[in-house]
Amino acid sequence: MKRTTKKKKVVKQKKQNKEKNWFTLEAMIKLGIIFFTIQLIGLLVAHNLYTQGYSQALFTENINDAINGIYLFGMIIVTTIIFLLIVKFKRTKKLLWGVEMLAIFTTSSIVFTSFFPNNYLISLLLTTIVFALRYTQIKNYTTRSLAAGIAIMGAGAYIGISIGMIPIVIFITILSLYDIVAVFFTKHMVQIGKESTQNNYAFTIAIPTKEHHFELGNGDLVIPLALASSILTSGPFTNNWVISGLIILMSYLGIVISLQFVSKYKTPMPALPPQVLLMLITLLLGMLLGI
Repeated sequence: MKRTTKKKKVVKQKKQNKEKNWFTLEAMIKLGIIFFTIQLIGLLVAHNLYTQGYSQALFTENINDAINGIYLFGMIIVTTIIFLLIVKFKRTKKLLWGVEMLAIFTTSSIVFTSFFPNNYLISLLLTTIVFALRYTQIKNYTTRSLAAGIAIMGAGAYIGISIGMIPIVIFITILSLYDIVAVFFTKHMVQIGKESTQNNYAFTIAIPTKEHHFELGNGDLVIPLALASSILTSGPFTNNWVISGLIILMSYLGIVISLQFVSKYKTPMPALPPQVLLMLITLLLGMLLGI
């Protein structure tokens, strides 16, 4: 009789959890603070890098060459395959820490150098502080998210100033379609997400709330920043800064839609597809309205 009662309580609790709305006002506000802070500082980094002459094409001599978008997607695929192989062979997992360290050091250097272009000592000192905070508190998700946020600023800004609007539109369109396949069909992106959160790798941003602990992939923040940075520094619009701002706003709404889906159906949902769709609509309207 006791077992039956206990079982009923467990079933009732599961039903309540399923009906509970995870994406509360608290979650929306925290997401907004984190998202817009990273995006706005990232745009400032992009502006600084561009005015300091760091802009150069990633693969070809012309940043507007469409093939750059294909090459960039190819790099994502290669990186994903390497990640999955490392995860499969558990003895090599230390390599991921090495990759993370290199990424954080490089991107942090980009961010701080953009603000202190004539004082590399200060840039190095700030980078070292970020490095120390991250790796002296390896299990702390706050310092992990801080390091990830700075990495997003550096990566998104640098990619954005190094690739034109057409190739980056091609890139994010292909990437959003790939994201659907990777989450709903092959599910390897879900595996990567779980591996990252379980080991506290700085490949995701933590958004903890009373109702649920959300984890947002770095790519969901890098992509809008890269597109907005590209438009801001080399866009074809009359008011590039307005379009950049709208892109960031629409991207935020895309993430909100995605997290609402996750909250309602309690299942993984790729954030990039709604983000990219809204960002592309923004670009199209910007062209049609002559903004």
